[in-house]
Amino acid sequence: MKFVDLKNYKFVLEPRYYFYGWSSSSRILGRVSAVKALVKARTFLPEGYNFKIWDCYRPRRIQIKMLESFRKRLHIIYPTLSPLARKKRLFTFGGYPHLRISHLGTHRRGGAFDLIIVDRARNELYMGSDHDDLTGRAETDYFENKKRLTLVEKIAKKNRRLLKRVMRKAKFMNYSPEWWHWSFNK
Repeated sequence: MKFVDLKNYKFVLEPRYYFYGWSSSSRILGRVSAVKALVKARTFLPEGYNFKIWDCYRPRRIQIKMLESFRKRLHIIYPTLSPLARKKRLFTFGGYPHLRISHLGTHRRGGAFDLIIVDRARNELYMGSDHDDLTGRAETDYFENKKRLTLVEKIAKKNRRLLKRVMRKAKFMNYSPEWWHWSFNK
């Protein structure tokens, strides 16, 4: 499988797992077909807007470090959850690192992007939660299902709708527990 460095495609890059110390490389790599599809998705954004990419290809060793961090955070966020319920929540946000992956639209195959839209000044559009938020606010349709929205929640809803529209137009699929996670399966 051929991977390319996303720095060659004029995306805004923020290799979070490198900054966390989980990876020794600051490069963000992706599968060629997925990167080409993301370039196409960018053409559907408002003029001057771009994608900031946090992650794409993720080897098993980084997946394991990520899961350990999530495990600790979930214990703090949900101290009263049973161990079984906490484990289920953990694997909602992090894939099973021991499984063999054949599906192309995964991080381990370079076909999934964790990303956000940035404006002309490279400011992230407000989405209502941070990347790797482990609460219900991370769900893609969280604001769609909420009855009364504050002004900032209305902005997050509008921005998530923009992200969904441009990514779906380029044939990406969203992982619904994470508004930032988009997969390309071809």
